[in-house]
Amino acid sequence: MKWIVIGLGILLAAAALAYVAAGMARKPMDEAARAKAPGDLVQVSAGRLHVRRDGPADGPVVVMVHGFSTPNFIFEQNVAALTEAGLRVIRFDHFGRGWSDRPMGPYDTDFYDRALLELMDAEGLTAPVGLVGLSMGGPIVAEFAARHPERVSGVFLFVPAGFDVAGTDSTAARLVRTPLIGDLIWRVAGESILLGDPQYQEEGLEPENRLAGDVAEQMQYRGYFHALLSTMRHMKLTGREDTFARLAETGLPVAALFGADDPTVLVSSAARLEETVPAATVHVLEGADHGLNYKRHADANPLLVTFFTEGPGAPAR
Repeated sequence: MKWIVIGLGILLAAAALAYVAAGMARKPMDEAARAKAPGDLVQVSAGRLHVRRDGPADGPVVVMVHGFSTPNFIFEQNVAALTEAGLRVIRFDHFGRGWSDRPMGPYDTDFYDRALLELMDAEGLTAPVGLVGLSMGGPIVAEFAARHPERVSGVFLFVPAGFDVAGTDSTAARLVRTPLIGDLIWRVAGESILLGDPQYQEEGLEPENRLAGDVAEQMQYRGYFHALLSTMRHMKLTGREDTFARLAETGLPVAALFGADDPTVLVSSAARLEETVPAATVHVLEGADHGLNYKRHADANPLLVTFFTEGPGAPAR
């Protein structure tokens, strides 16, 4: 019995050391780090958000909301198409990602909604704006539009989470969401788990169809993995039928684009969105995966631009 207790003690000590070492290896997100940021920092109640603005100052505004783990450079190819069409584009890094602050606390639906609302207020966006939500950004903008319909002119969704998302109820996902053991697993192995995502395998892609930034850079700074773990524990990425049903009740124009070969947001979500938001215009892009907004931007951008310039029912140009 004594040796079992000693063995458990050694294992716990090793786990604690691994947890501390993994955290100490990260750098602080300080002013020296942010000197590399390409945009501005905007103060809201929870901290500072990294924001980028493109396009004509007097153009109709589109605010782009990224997903779970990749910051706003994921929209680079889409921004170019929107600004060429005369639209003003505002995009930002969620708290915990990119060059934004990394506050502690629960990253839940209210947290993301408040950040977006306060950012729009700080930017002086009083007239209704177009919203783009990608993956986890889908339920964020859907919830925002349902709560604040007077602030929104239309909603475009790239591979939106909220319905059928792979792996969310797996044994591994449940372990990561479990206090203590999940903290250890995520702190020590989170980087390898994230970088193993098939979306980030870009071999064979032309340069113009690749991510316009290094997704691993943000992982070097403290607070990134806390933000993602807190999001996994507090922000529902499935079972969001009520959110999208309330979006439907607003009568706002809605369009969505799904990938037929998406291993993350399963294509079955397209039919479920159509059932929940009957007036939505839903497209499925054959052969496309979760990164379709940039990997297949030549196909995605005409739908996106047409939605915000001519309306959801107009043919893509």
